[in-house]
Amino acid sequence: MINQDNLNRIINTRTFKTNTHNIANRLVISDLDARELLCTELAEHRLSKYSNDEIASLLDARDPNLSWKVTYAARDVVSKHYRALGKQAEHEYHGQLANIETGIIKLANGDKVENINEYQLAKVVQQFATQSSRLFCDLLLRFGKTETMAQMRLTNKQFNRKLRNCLSYISKHQSKFDLVTNRERDSKLYVLNSLNELFSIIDKEGNIQSWIDNHTKLVNELLSTSEVHYQGTIIRAFNQASKADQYAFIRECISQQAKAQEWLDQSNEAIKQAGEKVCD
Repeated sequence: MINQDNLNRIINTRTFKTNTHNIANRLVISDLDARELLCTELAEHRLSKYSNDEIASLLDARDPNLSWKVTYAARDVVSKHYRALGKQAEHEYHGQLANIETGIIKLANGDKVENINEYQLAKVVQQFATQSSRLFCDLLLRFGKTETMAQMRLTNKQFNRKLRNCLSYISKHQSKFDLVTNRERDSKLYVLNSLNELFSIIDKEGNIQSWIDNHTKLVNELLSTSEVHYQGTIIRAFNQASKADQYAFIRECISQQAKAQEWLDQSNEAIKQAGEKVCD
């Protein structure tokens, strides 16, 4: 842990002051808040493996490596901020959301207000090629033009240019966007995610009945294609079902998990090819 003497010496360097001001400008926060973020980043990451004697020696020698560590720490602060801000745009498809119906967002569309859930928004935004574009679209859809410009520090001209670029990307990659908004894909993702959750519960010897109670519709669909004899017992009291029926239910879950994964693998490959086709 950096002692207060070393920390004060670092804070008083020109490099630290410059980077603190840059962070404040980029994140639209006070210099005091920016200083705290930069100090934390240095203490917990960039200088965490250095002893106080080593840090003091770097300061005494005015070692340029210390200045670079401060600069890179500042970049880390900004990068982490934007990653957190755009986290919904960065969701991976597998195992992230237990229930695709939650997290409803209201989007303005002309004079109408349309609903979209967090999952749907994330999977669409994820298709953009760069993190900057993903963040821009995520903010724009959630908060509108004014807030997007403020958060990303864009002029009106810059905003319009980014909007044109995003619309152009959608137009050129329409087939890719069509694939990810496919309803069958939603269903397969939900099945895979739910069954992954079930097997995680089984591995940890957790409460299978609680999972069944929270996935009644899916469980009924699984039972309809299974070899379970007393299906009602599986639904009402899994632990009281016969071992044969328990095993039959789990076998069906394994089978459907594999089928959902295979379908999604093929879908992902189709999305990849659609993107590559446009770029050729």
